Amino acid sequence: MILFRGTGAAACRYLESDRSRADDYYLEGGTALAAFTVTDGGGEVLATSELDAEAYAGWVDWIDPLTTKSMGKPRLPGEEGTTKHGSPRFAEMVVNTPKSLSIAAALHPEVSDALDAAQGDAVAEIRRFIALHSVTRVGPRGHQEVVPVERLQTVAVVHKTSRAGDPHRHVHFQIGTRVWAAGKWRGLDTAALFKQQGAIRALGTAVLAAHPGLAQVLDRHGLTLDPVTGEVAELESFNALMSKRGAQVEKNLAAIEASWDEAHPGQEPGPVVHARMTAAAWAKGRPQKRPTTLAHEDGWRDELAEAGYDPELFLQRRLPAHAPIDVDDLKIQTIASRSLDRCAAAASTWTRHTVAEKVTRIVTEHGVRATPA
Repeated sequence: MILFRGTGAAACRYLESDRSRADDYYLEGGTALAAFTVTDGGGEVLATSELDAEAYAGWVDWIDPLTTKSMGKPRLPGEEGTTKHGSPRFAEMVVNTPKSLSIAAALHPEVSDALDAAQGDAVAEIRRFIALHSVTRVGPRGHQEVVPVERLQTVAVVHKTSRAGDPHRHVHFQIGTRVWAAGKWRGLDTAALFKQQGAIRALGTAVLAAHPGLAQVLDRHGLTLDPVTGEVAELESFNALMSKRGAQVEKNLAAIEASWDEAHPGQEPGPVVHARMTAAAWAKGRPQKRPTTLAHEDGWRDELAEAGYDPELFLQRRLPAHAPIDVDDLKIQTIASRSLDRCAAAASTWTRHTVAEKVTRIVTEHGVRATPA
């Protein structure tokens, strides 16, 4: 989990830079940039909205998308009374998908739809958990009281490719640092949020690994979802092929962006400039094959076929399926004992969130198939 402290315009640029132009293949005209949700302290959804780039940038700058009213004034870097970094605008975690599962989604539209649904369920459960456990502080400095959050705002942005143009399904889940409690907008207690991130990450992994609908669709295509690793066993050997230059391109782009920022202090590059920077990052050290040949599923399928992928062969040579386990098949005392053993092995003290993380991971390792509920 990271804290983002830039402006709304910088946040838009950040999201754009995290995917390749191949993502445009999936997007229809007018598709919203971000899914905005307001959740109450009990984890129930109060409102949802689709944000375009302008509304999203406003939300990052603390403008409530529902009322268009200010939720406070973020402090800028170096401003009196704040740190040199300025006010955090949102906390972000990325809900990632194992590479082989991204490949399966690129190969089969039915798997793609099932994975979209599973990722949506994972985001919903994470959002509910955070709403239930988030807090803020009320009162003058030195006499503050910790109180639960009454309204929490989050944004989810789905990307289907990496910067390098490879299959990479992931969701940018952003938690707004302005929360409603005790009659006014206040600052989210990010220190408390960071203590929960292990449990949050385990929860996201668990929902994907246990998702019955996703497992059933994969099974129809002769593919097996490993409940422990989350990988698709038959496609895991192609992971390296579909991760061709991600690290190299990201390093190149970061250096180019840093050089541009240094030459243009206080400015934000427009879409044309950023497109040129992305092209330059690709060109530096690029293999002969042009990235545009990998812009969508057809290109990926061709490349996988060249590497030996044959869907008919997988249907004939099926791996033994994992026997599905229901939550009720687990023994509570066994799960509790193992989770506390892991807590004690890691530290002499722990929080309820640490226990929740261990329990969730152990349940996932057992290969449970169940809905989030």
